Amino acid sequence: MGSNGNDHNCTHCGCENPIWNALKHTFDPTALASQLPKLGPEPDSESVIFTGGVIYPLKDGNMDERVEALGIHGGDVVASGSLGHVQAHMKAKGIAWTTRQLDGKTLLPGLIEPHVHIVQTCAIEGWLDLGAIQDSSNPDDVKGPRDIKQDQRLRPRYDWNWLKEEINKHIPEDTSTWILGRMVDPALMPFTEVKNGLNQLTTFYCDIDETGDNVGNLDNIVSQNPLLMVSASMHTFYLNTAACKAVYNSHNPSSKKLREHYATCQDFIDATRGNLQEEAGMMPAILSIPLKQALDVLNIFNHLKAYFDKASSRGVTLLYDAMMDTFSKIVLGIYDLKHHSNVRIGYAAPYDSIGKKYHPVTKEAARRFYQGGLKLISDGSNQGLTGYQAQPYCCETKPELGNFNFCDPDGTTTPTVIPDAYQTTINTAMKDGWPLMIHANGDRAISFTLSAYEAALKKTSGLEKRHRIEHCSLLTEDHLKDMKRLGISPSFLIGHVGYWGYAFEKAIFEEKATKMLDLCKSALDHGLRISLHSDCSVTPLGPLRSMEQAVTRKMEGMRDAQGHFISDPRQQPILNEAECLTRQQALKAITYDAAWQCHADQWMGSLQDGHFADLVILEQNPLDEKVPATSIRDIKICETWKGGRKVYAHPEK
Repeated sequence: MGSNGNDHNCTHCGCENPIWNALKHTFDPTALASQLPKLGPEPDSESVIFTGGVIYPLKDGNMDERVEALGIHGGDVVASGSLGHVQAHMKAKGIAWTTRQLDGKTLLPGLIEPHVHIVQTCAIEGWLDLGAIQDSSNPDDVKGPRDIKQDQRLRPRYDWNWLKEEINKHIPEDTSTWILGRMVDPALMPFTEVKNGLNQLTTFYCDIDETGDNVGNLDNIVSQNPLLMVSASMHTFYLNTAACKAVYNSHNPSSKKLREHYATCQDFIDATRGNLQEEAGMMPAILSIPLKQALDVLNIFNHLKAYFDKASSRGVTLLYDAMMDTFSKIVLGIYDLKHHSNVRIGYAAPYDSIGKKYHPVTKEAARRFYQGGLKLISDGSNQGLTGYQAQPYCCETKPELGNFNFCDPDGTTTPTVIPDAYQTTINTAMKDGWPLMIHANGDRAISFTLSAYEAALKKTSGLEKRHRIEHCSLLTEDHLKDMKRLGISPSFLIGHVGYWGYAFEKAIFEEKATKMLDLCKSALDHGLRISLHSDCSVTPLGPLRSMEQAVTRKMEGMRDAQGHFISDPRQQPILNEAECLTRQQALKAITYDAAWQCHADQWMGSLQDGHFADLVILEQNPLDEKVPATSIRDIKICETWKGGRKVYAHPEK
């Protein structure tokens, strides 16, 4: 029911939202759709020749080729090359075009987010943001002065006192109203290093009778209103005493079972300390929240629009959802009936939704919404201390190795050999020909996953299906050799380095982080194709930010003497400089190779003839060494085009 003594544990990363899973059937999206505007005809795609700037078509993954011009028509690329060459091709096809001068700007293929969670992120967007990473809505819609360059960066201050102040701003007068917070992250709060012992992270708990203003006691923030905060990795709830009492005394069936397990509410509080984990443990709390507060259902379509607008404002033309359940597809389908799409969407369905044979993705399917594979989750979150490790964490946590999601027959979550259930699941998922993307963070989880892949592949290569390992965080040389041999490719959550790298190196993994975390360059040296992803909402949408973090590997989580995050990149240390990517390598990982991993490289990820005219126009060239590597994320997105139609233009353009 509770945390098993661990204040940080969460079983998964951003791959499932238990709140959405529990409550998605409680509202009727079809009825809500009546509130959406009616859809008028989609604007026609344009016939344009772009010239007068820096154009990288990335044809066949060529990162060096620059061309003078690019011609588009009918939503597709017609030709690229010299201006005369492009004009000749447009004339030969009888196309009348306009010429667009780029005025020295840079044109690239549209950027790709190969691992996000769309509806699950939007479902609780209305909750109070208590996260460490600043990420506004579409910056162009923000009213009043604000430094947009702070987006996708850590807040200058993120600690217990900041959390108290932020929650205190939003305490309602009605004490029956819950305070609901999201994205809270103990791993990015101050920690204590313990020489020759286990380091101490900030922990949250509830104790209404404790004297003193102790750090971590949620009752010191608010004692009257129920307070519930969900962790950034979405699988831990932190409750104050008022919320624990509301959960224990609720009339929902899950709370009834809770009362059967705990004789009194104090027994429940003593056992959990207000920490609830995994869907079974969290369910009583989810169902105790007043329904009108739990899911911001009346605004979910507005949140979706803001999400897609933000993607376009950051140059994204393809979002690949890493866990698309059936109900989410219904919601997106209704949204699509009422809005013109400004992004393409691919997805992997949960592995237990197998019911049809795999068929390769077609161009028609890729125009808007397509399934590319199936998704499995093997372990948890490294910053949540549940990625499954071969050696214990360097900070206090239980279980000390993390958790594996497939248990031994005796029920243990810390198996020493691959559980039969895991191997059987992978065999079954691959039987119908589906490509797999398997979440594996810890080094032992990765070892188990590669061994299971090898047994299921039966001496064939995984390259044809483009099987992936998601996050693939803590790697060894043997892992990389096995991935090359088996044809398995990694997708890196590079924000692990940028945002959590300092905490990993100093408190959570120590030397292991320095040697093993996100070995992007080593993966390329072994001949692997890689991508970089956000796992949004775990980190914000922003492929250019991912590119920057892969190139610089700056640890943004280092603090100064006052306890504030150091914002000056010159003072931020580098985590394992040998693993820094070149700009070309990082750009390829958010375009050409990301499209390949997402089963869309025949139409996206480059601007080859006949591909979708999905492109982005940037104020500066991210491959130009004159642009500081530490400001790549700040390069202005001037325009984003999807299918030959401009879907975003910066207001200052």
